[in-house]
Amino acid sequence: MLEEQLLVENLNEKDENEIKNLINGVRINNNKKKVDHIIRVTNFFIKKKMQNETIFAWIIQNLPIEKQEILQNYSFKNNIKLIITECKRIQEVIDNNYNKMPPETLISLILSLATDMQTIIIKMVEINDLLKNPMEKNCEKLVFIAKNVYSPLTTKLGISDLNCQINDNCFKLEKPTEYEKIKKLVNKTREEREQIIKKIIEEIEILLKDKINAQIFGRPKNFLSIYEKMKKVSFKKMYDIYGIRIICNKEKECYEILGNIHEKYNFIREAFDDYIAKEGKGIGKKGYQSIHTAIKRNEDVIEIQIRTWQQHLRTESSIYWEYKRLRKNKEFDNKLSWERQLIEWQKSIGEENKNKRIVGEKIFAFTPKNKIISLPENSTAIDFAFAVHTDIGKKAKQAKINGVLVSIETKLKNLDKIEIITDKKNTIKQTWLNSVESEKAKSKIKNYFKIKTIKKENKIQITQEKKIKMAECCNPLPGEDVIGVKTTKRKIIIHKKNCENIKKIPKNKLIEIFFEKAKGTTKIKVNAIDRIGLLGEILGEFKKNKIKLLASNFKIKNTGYVEAIFEIEVKNIQNLEKIIKKLKEINSIQSIERK
Repeated sequence: MLEEQLLVENLNEKDENEIKNLINGVRINNNKKKVDHIIRVTNFFIKKKMQNETIFAWIIQNLPIEKQEILQNYSFKNNIKLIITECKRIQEVIDNNYNKMPPETLISLILSLATDMQTIIIKMVEINDLLKNPMEKNCEKLVFIAKNVYSPLTTKLGISDLNCQINDNCFKLEKPTEYEKIKKLVNKTREEREQIIKKIIEEIEILLKDKINAQIFGRPKNFLSIYEKMKKVSFKKMYDIYGIRIICNKEKECYEILGNIHEKYNFIREAFDDYIAKEGKGIGKKGYQSIHTAIKRNEDVIEIQIRTWQQHLRTESSIYWEYKRLRKNKEFDNKLSWERQLIEWQKSIGEENKNKRIVGEKIFAFTPKNKIISLPENSTAIDFAFAVHTDIGKKAKQAKINGVLVSIETKLKNLDKIEIITDKKNTIKQTWLNSVESEKAKSKIKNYFKIKTIKKENKIQITQEKKIKMAECCNPLPGEDVIGVKTTKRKIIIHKKNCENIKKIPKNKLIEIFFEKAKGTTKIKVNAIDRIGLLGEILGEFKKNKIKLLASNFKIKNTGYVEAIFEIEVKNIQNLEKIIKKLKEINSIQSIERK
């Protein structure tokens, strides 16, 4: 049998030569099956036009250790090293824990280890190819990990194509007879079914052109889903073998789109449902809104769902995972839900998600008995001690991290194993407040020393122009009353006139100034009771009021509250006041303040 062929059509000459050289290095110590596997995964990345660092990282991690010195030859070697390190760490965590802890905890661990989506993609594509082309007869462990870890992970991250493939490949290995039965019923390859989806998307795009601005997505139903659904309905009554989703901006556009589609295609009356009109009776629980219809195109039946972006974001939050019957890690999944919704919204306005970090801001540490403790990034052994028990925190003296004796103020790394050494009496110190990150540790130390909480002032990002600098303390916006402060560097710092810091500045340094910018940036903090669809409504108001979202951060609290900080670009102070007023009208928002 011939070796798998490397696809190089999408590569320039330099990249082609480098990849071929790397593949030749892979051939030295690997058998043919392993080399074929590496080439197939490489070809997948080339076809999907993945970044070169992803392709190189994938191949290099399969080189003999001594050959990995080749890393030094690449200008982006640091990113490659990071991806390789994360891939290996993820594999170690899975191998050591897949049958020892709940899958949802393992998924959270994986997300905490990956600083870049590329790492996750590599591991998903790798396991998918191993499922499709097994190198061993016994695939029990592989299938278990794929079904319980990678399949839910693809769903949570919204990578539907890989999710379908992983599920089908597991289905084929576990139930080959049933798989073949479904294959005969469908009677088309996945490539042929994807072509049908592609053609109908093109037809609908032409149909809606110059009428309605909408985005159209599609997918063929995977074999496992067909098999599960056939337990309830016959194959002939299954209208969603092919699925199209159309997402628009306004509710009335949903009905206009529906009219256009029914005018062009023959539709199946018994497959029609309007879950916008009868909200809460569709997929999942209360809150689901979408129009469902099914059309006939030649011999094929295609289900079409039509909804607004706001309705779609609501579906893409926790209600969606409940519908998919995924076990939840409440703390991680709530934040991931907000992150996913943000990415979906960015798609709706044609923006890319520039932040590659998946979830972050959490690390996992182990007790000596391998119990997992979740902590904020940059936490110390003190945070860990209080997380285990308040009394252990108060009496903490030293810590052993991975068997090494260290001070109690030592910062922790992800997956550290920690043992806290305590004293008989309390050793708690007020200075520990400078060395803790977790809210529990902070509150326990403050309570012990009876310290009142002092609200800290958050600084705003600086906006610079040639000789003018906006003050960080008050970050004035166009339209606000301002005053200039002369500096020794011949620059003028602009403050709001009512800024507290102005009172401390000598009057001879103050200068009356008129300065008007075209726009300005500020931050707003939103405190709200978390609920399905909340972020969609907030982002919808941003879009309506032409507010540009520059950055965001979400803190989901165990009490059911969410604290969201949005950095936004506005035209002027009036623009900001208007958006704050609109946001305050949204149900469940408790308070909004300018930072």
